[in-house]
Amino acid sequence: MNIDIYAFSRSGADLCDKIIEKLKGHNIEAFVPERYLNAASHVRLRPDSLHNSTEQSFKNKDCIIFIGATGIAVRAIAPFVKSKKTDPAVICMDEKGINVISLLSGHIGGANKLTLEIAEAVGGNPIITTATDINGKFAIDEWAHDHNLHITSLKKARDIAAHILENNKIGFYSDFNVCGRLPEEVDLNEKGIGFCVSLDSNISPFDNTLNLIPKIVSVGIGCRRGASFDTIYNAVKAILSDCGISPLAIKSINSIELKKDETGLIKTAEALEVPFNTYKEEELNSIDGEFSHSEFVKFTAGVDTVCERAAVMGSKSMKLHIKKTVINSVTVAVAIDDYEINFEQ
Repeated sequence: MNIDIYAFSRSGADLCDKIIEKLKGHNIEAFVPERYLNAASHVRLRPDSLHNSTEQSFKNKDCIIFIGATGIAVRAIAPFVKSKKTDPAVICMDEKGINVISLLSGHIGGANKLTLEIAEAVGGNPIITTATDINGKFAIDEWAHDHNLHITSLKKARDIAAHILENNKIGFYSDFNVCGRLPEEVDLNEKGIGFCVSLDSNISPFDNTLNLIPKIVSVGIGCRRGASFDTIYNAVKAILSDCGISPLAIKSINSIELKKDETGLIKTAEALEVPFNTYKEEELNSIDGEFSHSEFVKFTAGVDTVCERAAVMGSKSMKLHIKKTVINSVTVAVAIDDYEINFEQ
């Protein structure tokens, strides 16, 4: 995780060093006021007010750790808290490292797991207050986050959590291979409420269905110069819809380097909240496989097909799922990563 730490005392600065030295698997920066710069080896001068610094950390980091009073942390983050889907993990701990508190985004943001990791590293007491954790129950939102699944409805996730906490069973449906032992809270005969893992967000196997969508779809796009955002975006959505694939499953938009400044493609990636990747023609031509062939595209772009090769380049599986499809002069192809559900992880 990319982590910012804010400390406010000499002991806090010393604790920053301990955390950085113990948590080698994370990218951590620690900030203190100027008078504590010499109190520890790994700390840096906080470049701005705590308000402005916290705002930047909220935008750019996975986690913020405050070493000081909980009130300082609460007041610092209050203006920026928006949604459990997007807020970073926030942890607060006292300057002696006695208590490590998971304050915000315990499940989706990963604060609970990081709290346990930090507490073990510094010899502190982890304080976690989420109901599923303290009752030892299956946490659907945390599990979905850990398995690269988009949660389509936080309300339905809360419904499932409440159902579990009342010692009821939930149903489960998957379009993907499943391995590992199912959580004890899951009953495959339950039809009233449950969660569904599929690329199709319209499947509803339960009366109250929480759809979880794997983000495993790589979309390759070719288009004429100046193609509008609406034309490109609508083409992508239409082609995926025809194949029962939710746009929420998209993990990247991909094209040739020649299109790196294409506004319509850039805006499409932004609207879908995914990266826009471009590749050199020699990279695209290096891929083995059977692809569509266009002499015109080969002449203008240097590759026989932009969309198919770009889709495969953006995929871990390197397997084409939807071949070149054309809508309003926009060419779209789709590759899908291999995926399985493992309840042991």
